[in-house]
Amino acid sequence: MAASSAKEKGFLYDWELERVPSHMTRPWWDIAFVQIGLFLSGFMIMTGGLLAGCGWPWYDVLAWLIIGNLVILLLYILSGHVGVKERVPISFIAEKFFGKWGAKVFNFLVLAGALAWGALGIHMLALAITDLTGISIYITAWVAAIFVWLSSVAGYKSLSILSKVVIPWFLVLLMGTMVYYGFQLGWQAWGFKAKYGGVFNTFWDGVTFVVGLNIMASFLQPNSARYARSTKDFAKASTLSVLYGMVLMHFLAATLAAYALKPEEPFADPFIIGMRTMGAVGAVLVWLLIWTTADNDFWHISLSAVQLYPKIRRWIYDTALVVASVIIIYSGILYRYVDFATWLAIIWPAIPGILIAHYYVVPRLGVDVDVLAKRGIKINWLGFIAWAIGIVVAYLMKSAALPFPELGALITALVLYSLLMLVYRGK
Repeated sequence: MAASSAKEKGFLYDWELERVPSHMTRPWWDIAFVQIGLFLSGFMIMTGGLLAGCGWPWYDVLAWLIIGNLVILLLYILSGHVGVKERVPISFIAEKFFGKWGAKVFNFLVLAGALAWGALGIHMLALAITDLTGISIYITAWVAAIFVWLSSVAGYKSLSILSKVVIPWFLVLLMGTMVYYGFQLGWQAWGFKAKYGGVFNTFWDGVTFVVGLNIMASFLQPNSARYARSTKDFAKASTLSVLYGMVLMHFLAATLAAYALKPEEPFADPFIIGMRTMGAVGAVLVWLLIWTTADNDFWHISLSAVQLYPKIRRWIYDTALVVASVIIIYSGILYRYVDFATWLAIIWPAIPGILIAHYYVVPRLGVDVDVLAKRGIKINWLGFIAWAIGIVVAYLMKSAALPFPELGALITALVLYSLLMLVYRGK
């Protein structure tokens, strides 16, 4: 990384190569706005449909959301503390536990996996424009890409601007609308089976689903936490955003789907739900929801790209990645992405375990946090071994329909990495 400096390098610079200086940190509510912008998405409304039509009563659904998101909140705070301490993105923090060249492998995988999710966000934005105007998706894809580029090109700064403009409307309008349709339904938005609903055979399947929604995002939290003034501030922001965005709003989102959709409809389309419940206003609202999530995706993956070749500025990578996403849309890969996304949920949960082990457990075992850099170790194979075994555990648990495969992978990687790193103790 470049030497730290206190001089800002223009609006498009996101401190991707340096520690965020103290004068650039943000208040806790600013961090919360950006996080809520990630949670309040078109996927939230789609998830509401999965929960509404899954056949489980409301108190079980609410329990899933509370239990699962308390796990996520703990991981957010633990990984966020690392971001506050280091003041750099996760792409460079990964050098601490994978080594400088090992981190490039990690960041390439983050980029490859998250790019398709970012492209999915642009695709959903483009489809919404096409539905409203009748213009070809091949044209609207570029229109959507320009909007996402504008709100992600300057990194945290531009995300913060969009969140401050859009999120206050969500806090009032969207929650009020959900409550209104709850009363319209007599609060019978749960407990029935619908074709668009999710399939959860056991109570713990529902909890596992909730944990899986954001466990991959947990190790990306240093990207925003580096802008927090303290760990306490980041914990406040995360607590508000998770409890409001992931628990309350996801729970209430079921009221929109249950009102708008017929049980025989196969898919909880966020745009259709918005149109049927709020008309043109709902269509615009859902479009904005998708936008605030897509720009988050491209911000995270552009930070990962910087570590691969730091001589190129992050905003240039961001531009290239947005263009690449449109090419992905043209190729039709997204229509075969479900299977790949399932594998991502197996691959990534071990990473928070390794991150937590490196910063919270390994130092207590007598191993320096900076041991790899001090010994000139470019690739930490011990980290990759722990990651690989964590993946196997997640796969086996998921195949056997055991609860919490993500947590199984996380705990396995945490324990194994901690034990393996003992080879560096006292040397």
